[in-house]
Amino acid sequence: MTNSNQTLAIKEQLQACRSKEETFKTLVTLSKKLPRLSAEEKIEEYKVKGCESAVWLITEETNNIRHFKADSDAKLMRGVLVAVLSLVEGKTIAEIQAIELTNKLVELNLSSYLTSSRTNGVLAILKKIASN
Repeated sequence: MTNSNQTLAIKEQLQACRSKEETFKTLVTLSKKLPRLSAEEKIEEYKVKGCESAVWLITEETNNIRHFKADSDAKLMRGVLVAVLSLVEGKTIAEIQAIELTNKLVELNLSSYLTSSRTNGVLAILKKIASN
């Protein structure tokens, strides 16, 4: 599945949710798609500051194309990471910075679900993704 098809499929799944419970279940299901990081990868350098749960984000760049690996100790955040990473995986930094990531969270039907502390964590993740 191409990245844009994956993003569309995730967007459709999340937009179909009619309650916080459905959104939660969908995010937990999505969390299973995120490969776990090894203990060696879960180091302070990759930890995202400002998240309520522990979140690690690794950015790798090959030929100007960014690839991401991420993990969290919370299933819900792992699901959010799957959704967020589907928006940016395989793009250049310029393409990523051109995306209104916070608007995309609204499109993914996540903004109403995220508490203020979770939103701060997601914003910290988005900032780290879009940084050079």
